[in-house]
Amino acid sequence: MDPSDDAIAEHRRDAAGGSINAMNDLAMALRDRYRYRGDAADLLDAIATLRTAIAHVPDHPIRHSLRANLSALLLDRFEEFGELDDLYRVLAGCDESIPRLDPDGRLVAETMRAETLVVLAEHTGQAGFAVEALAAAAALPDDPPVRFVRAKAQLVRYRFTADRGALSEAVELLAADARTATGDRVPLVLGLLGDALLDVADDTGDETVRQTAIGHLRTTLDDTPSGSPLRLQRQINLAAALRDRGRHTGDATAGREGVDLMRDVVAGTDPESRFWPNRLDNYLTALDDLVDLTGDLAVLDEALRIAGRAGGGRAGASRAGASRAGVTTMLLTGLLYRQRFVHTRDERDLAAAIAAFVDAVDQDPDQVAAQGNLAAARLSEYELTGDPEALRQAVTGSAAVVRGSPPGSSTRGEALVIHANALLASAERRSDPGMLAAVRHTLREAARIPALRPAKRVEAARDWARIEARTDAWSAATDAYTYAVELLPLVAPRRLARVDQQRALARLDGLAAEAAACALQAGDPPTAVRLLELGRGVLGGQGLQRRSDLSQLRSRAPGLADELSAAFDRLVPSAPVTGLDADDRHAQDLRLAELLDRARRLDGLADFLAPPNLTRLLAATADGPVVLVNVSAVRSDALIVKPSGVTPVGLPGLTPGAVTDRAAAFGAALAAAAVPGPGERAAQDTVADVLRWLWDEIAEPVLARLGHTAPGPAAGPAGGVAGGVAWPRVWWSPVGELAMLPLHAAAPGPDGAGVLDRVISSYTPTLRALGEASGPVAVDEGDLVTVAVGDAPGAPVLANVEREATAIGAPFRLDGEQASVAAVRAALTTHPSVHFACHGASDVDDPSASHLLLSDGRLTALDVSALDLSDARLAVLSACETALGTRRIPDESLHLVSAFQLAGYRAVIGTLWPVNDLVARRVAVDLHAGLRAGSDPATALHHAVRRCRARYPATPTLWAAHVHSGR
Repeated sequence: MDPSDDAIAEHRRDAAGGSINAMNDLAMALRDRYRYRGDAADLLDAIATLRTAIAHVPDHPIRHSLRANLSALLLDRFEEFGELDDLYRVLAGCDESIPRLDPDGRLVAETMRAETLVVLAEHTGQAGFAVEALAAAAALPDDPPVRFVRAKAQLVRYRFTADRGALSEAVELLAADARTATGDRVPLVLGLLGDALLDVADDTGDETVRQTAIGHLRTTLDDTPSGSPLRLQRQINLAAALRDRGRHTGDATAGREGVDLMRDVVAGTDPESRFWPNRLDNYLTALDDLVDLTGDLAVLDEALRIAGRAGGGRAGASRAGASRAGVTTMLLTGLLYRQRFVHTRDERDLAAAIAAFVDAVDQDPDQVAAQGNLAAARLSEYELTGDPEALRQAVTGSAAVVRGSPPGSSTRGEALVIHANALLASAERRSDPGMLAAVRHTLREAARIPALRPAKRVEAARDWARIEARTDAWSAATDAYTYAVELLPLVAPRRLARVDQQRALARLDGLAAEAAACALQAGDPPTAVRLLELGRGVLGGQGLQRRSDLSQLRSRAPGLADELSAAFDRLVPSAPVTGLDADDRHAQDLRLAELLDRARRLDGLADFLAPPNLTRLLAATADGPVVLVNVSAVRSDALIVKPSGVTPVGLPGLTPGAVTDRAAAFGAALAAAAVPGPGERAAQDTVADVLRWLWDEIAEPVLARLGHTAPGPAAGPAGGVAGGVAWPRVWWSPVGELAMLPLHAAAPGPDGAGVLDRVISSYTPTLRALGEASGPVAVDEGDLVTVAVGDAPGAPVLANVEREATAIGAPFRLDGEQASVAAVRAALTTHPSVHFACHGASDVDDPSASHLLLSDGRLTALDVSALDLSDARLAVLSACETALGTRRIPDESLHLVSAFQLAGYRAVIGTLWPVNDLVARRVAVDLHAGLRAGSDPATALHHAVRRCRARYPATPTLWAAHVHSGR
């Protein structure tokens, strides 16, 4: 509580009369005001007042109480100014006064003495002080302040020794204390409990514990007055916790919140203060972690500027503290330069990083983080220069860190990864395949450490699998890849903002293709299919799980089903959120896992909402085969999946490099074809060449294996078939960049019968997605709503939109200004089918920001994917690029078409590239004519596209863009 100025003035008047009690009261009131307002002048005044009082009573018994109170003030002064001598003065004062105090005063002084020993351990780096503090506290009665000191001592001891028993005792003591604490002790106890729980989370990788810790630290900060000297430190503690959340879960939003908190802390700290170096280092750490998460070079440059200014300016700290702070700054400077080297490959950045790490190790040879990072930098030096001495130092340095790290710790996991990479480089340099066994063992251990960041674990498992594959141990490699793929949900959990999920998965793109190829090498096509299912469409799988039928659980445990449904509802795909909203998403995601675990423990529900097994995957192909086209450096194959099983078709001419080259050529040709002029014809020829390559390398071998070697039956005027003979259907599910190319339009040449002439093609991102959209799609045009926006603000006018909507003749229309985002969202909930005629755009950097442009703004893929439209049937997206994914993360199939599928639409029609306004109208009108004639959406689109091709045979960019996805 903040003492009033009037009360202090009254105490001062009484003390002026020579009253020792009044002097003590004045000193204590000044101390309380200092603790509330943070004005160090009050603390110094209080100390001076008590020293005056003590000088007046050299032999009086009250001297010992005054001496104990002075020790408490000196402990506060140490926290303010950081002079270690003050801690020794506290001990001396306690030693003098303890024997002469009454029992209550003695307990307070003995507790303070033990706490001072803990503080000495923290600030000198000498663990013996913590041991002495524990021994001292053990001799005291078991009351809350004593338990707090014991807990603090055990926490410090854990940080010196990695003794998990010490950490467990600290948490138990603090948790018990938190249950009974009141008043000012609540934030004190919760703050330390939060810190201890963060250590537990770091040690175990348990995000539930980290979530609890963050909750305690937020409460502590909220309960601290704005003017309190404790507030900035508690803000630092919360920032560190959020930084750790970001590092371990990939939550860049948490990282940014931590950076913002630290920016405020630095702004509120006097550069001449002893706190300045430590707080600046905390800020740099937050910035470094954010760069690691996002690759944001602007943030990196900001951090390097700050690090450059932080090199000096350590005068405010004690000698020991300044030394440790200097080492931390060296370490952080090295990390930042190494981050920049990763992006620039500039040898000067690497040299600066190595110099900083060397300085840090020279200053503190026991600094494990500096040793590990120096080893990693030496490995980069070897990779850049080929210097064998750099490689030797990388191997020996990383080995030393591994030996010095506690088993199962994240520190050990990080060191193991560095050591494995160094060993692999050494094996390759020596041409010594015998060393690969050590590399394999090292990576396997790292991958199996739960405390290691999930993304690092996946990378370690992937590298472990690659080592197995080097020795043709295909079954072992498949097992390692399976381990990696099954960790993917931990890399992109629901709690993350969608943009963070995308970023995390993009770093692991291609994993599923490698894994499937390895399984095929091991002679196991069903496992190849399973790995492609688990490793692609991770985010889509989350959406499908959210919309799953809970009736089986509801019949057994209705309350649990309600809880599960509520948790899913609070975890829809999200834009970045911060603060308590972010905490709630993390808490709900962790709770969701616990609820699913409870459901799966019920009899007969062991696989409840789990990824579908092979039997269910095969059942998804009841209406026609699904062709998974897998591309990898090991081998490439088409996996034909039917209810009867999986048939691989080798595609020897299909390589990752060839796909990349064709996709690049195709993209360039599309751009050139859109510009009238002499380059347009050459661009169309290039597109035709790519279609011919798709036919030769993929489509022809697949269709031949399926027996589709002749053209399909003739079509009637609205897409019906002559003689009642139905066309065969094929669903394509290509992997990686191949998903950017129109397999449905592959053809041997302008006069040859291609895919369009033999089968009706559809696409599906995964077998699971197709299975969830089970059964034929019957479209009632009477339930159709048309959304027509031809003149959206800031966009070119689409002259044919009005004619397209009128020709379709839907009974419900939203035109122009009526077609607002809110109105369209409402219409989607009441109309099973929708046709959009408007502008569309794909966002290559953030595919969830791909959008349809409406009268007052954007309807994004993220907005749509968060909807739950269980009765939806058909969505026609007659707009540009609505089925176009991104090369950064093609295996997730993130675009507008997939977003509508996730929302519940069983059939979606979209486009792979920008479409001509007139052609789009003709295809759309023809499509709906086929639907009215009774065709299903895939058949109606197929024949509409064939008729468009007949109109523009030499211009494939006009007729090949439209695709059907789903049923």
